[in-house]
Amino acid sequence: MRKKLTALLAIGASLAALVAVAHAGPVTVAFYAFSSQGDVLAFQKVQGAKCDRSWRQRKAMQIGVGGKTTHCVLRSSVVADSSDVKADAEILATASISGATPASRRKKAFVGVGARQSENAGYELRVRPYARRWQLFRDPKGAGQGSVLFRSGRGKFIRPGLKTNNLALRAFDFGGADTKLSVRVNGKLVLSVTDTGNSQPDGRRTVVTTGVKGTGAGSGVVGVFDNVSVRVPNPF
Repeated sequence: MRKKLTALLAIGASLAALVAVAHAGPVTVAFYAFSSQGDVLAFQKVQGAKCDRSWRQRKAMQIGVGGKTTHCVLRSSVVADSSDVKADAEILATASISGATPASRRKKAFVGVGARQSENAGYELRVRPYARRWQLFRDPKGAGQGSVLFRSGRGKFIRPGLKTNNLALRAFDFGGADTKLSVRVNGKLVLSVTDTGNSQPDGRRTVVTTGVKGTGAGSGVVGVFDNVSVRVPNPF
């Protein structure tokens, strides 16, 4: 009986180990603390006519929106392999609207992060601190379709004004047909949904973004980003 019990305990321990591996947290593949200018230079503009990127007080990245520009999008140095049709990625960032942003622009101003981004596809999480509102946009794969609002919400968990907000957007399919999307703002899970079908975004970039809602001018909006990290599933 003791031998059987020992064997059962060993099997149980092995199963527990397998479950632990299957549910292990994502692996960080890049972290940008902006303690050096190299982290700022790792981000390159991919959208926006006039966008100014700078090292803010030697501890964060600042993105300024210029004239005739609605919003700016900068990609990180992490780009998925071309063989990965639907790249699994999670991007997290601490972000805020700078006090340099004109008062007339602040209510519409947003800061955000994006995954599976390309010139014509992607998921993008935006948070408008002054409106205490979050929005998830989805641009399906294929040219000419355009980005549309996928989900949205609001709440007091979003820190208002010039305060920082912690943003997290995850798009994982684990090699399957469907994508598990999750959105967190300041640690609160505000969205967990499965995206299905053939139009799921297939971009390979992770990005940060700032600007104003709609198509109006975002001139003068300044977004500040710190502690940006990119993560992938474990194991990957």
